[in-house]
Amino acid sequence: MMSDSNNQNSDYGKEFAQRKAAAENERNFYSMNNEYLNNTQKAYIEVWFQSPIKAFWIGYILSTLLIPQIRPVFTAIYASIIFGYITTKLKAKDFAVLLHVFTVICNSFWLYLFLVFSLFQNDIAWVSAIALFLLDSSGIGIPGHLIQGAWANRFVYGHPKYGAARALYGIKKFAFEEFDDDALKKINARGEKRLSYLYSFLLVIATIIWIKP
Repeated sequence: MMSDSNNQNSDYGKEFAQRKAAAENERNFYSMNNEYLNNTQKAYIEVWFQSPIKAFWIGYILSTLLIPQIRPVFTAIYASIIFGYITTKLKAKDFAVLLHVFTVICNSFWLYLFLVFSLFQNDIAWVSAIALFLLDSSGIGIPGHLIQGAWANRFVYGHPKYGAARALYGIKKFAFEEFDDDALKKINARGEKRLSYLYSFLLVIATIIWIKP
């Protein structure tokens, strides 16, 4: 009997650990196949998340073409931060309009066309071209995501898209929140918010120092 009880406890412990690991994975890695949102809502969440990325390379292109006196990355960083902030103030209905704008103006085709043309004209370094391509395809290192992440953590401690989904569509509970420690969650959220604002501040200072090419 004791052996059976120990086996049951062991099985329960393994099952609990597996469920918790699956919850943490879902929390940190947003999936387009999630069951919380319909297809339209998922499209709007992508627009929300992609806005600072598109603002970054559009700002870079416009600065290169219109303001050659300053480093284009300066304009790109500020454009990304500004649009990251703006997306935290929009309502769900606003993304219906933005989706059409994205389809035409923010299509990555324009970035790739610019990169090819600029490379042939020797107006951009290969390193910068590769960096822009990677930023557009991955979103890693985009300044505006710091603003979005700090805002989204107020609603859900996890991937920013889940926080945006709750803020925009009022989703009350995600399955992965079953294992949340509310006190620890608040501490982590405050810490990440402070770090995101610190990184943004340092980034702005750096752009001011190195604004001129």
